[in-house]
Amino acid sequence: MESAGVRATTVKFARERLGALVREVNDDTVAVEIAGKHHEAVLISKKRYLALQEATFLLRSPELMDSLRKEMARSLLEEHSTTAPDGATDKAEKPKTPARRPSRARSRKQRKKKRKKAD
Repeated sequence: MESAGVRATTVKFARERLGALVREVNDDTVAVEIAGKHHEAVLISKKRYLALQEATFLLRSPELMDSLRKEMARSLLEEHSTTAPDGATDKAEKPKTPARRPSRARSRKQRKKKRKKAD
């Protein structure tokens, strides 16, 4: 059963190409479903696994979920209050940082050329 972001393979193929499959799930952010005669498993990256663990933990705690909902609502209200209906932002926006000055450092080649001119 393949769905978006999930690729299916057999246990035999997975065993032969485990290293390549591990790279694939990390590089392409996909999951690989491995199906055998009696069992099925899914190979995902550690990063994705930890994100799922965190989401599961948060979903189990009603207090944390309530806190997240409140924070999301506050964030949305804050976003709407700083953006005008036409998409322009309020004047309360942070001032832009000044552009950096170009570096005055010279390359070795430039310094050598300057010394030759001086001699």
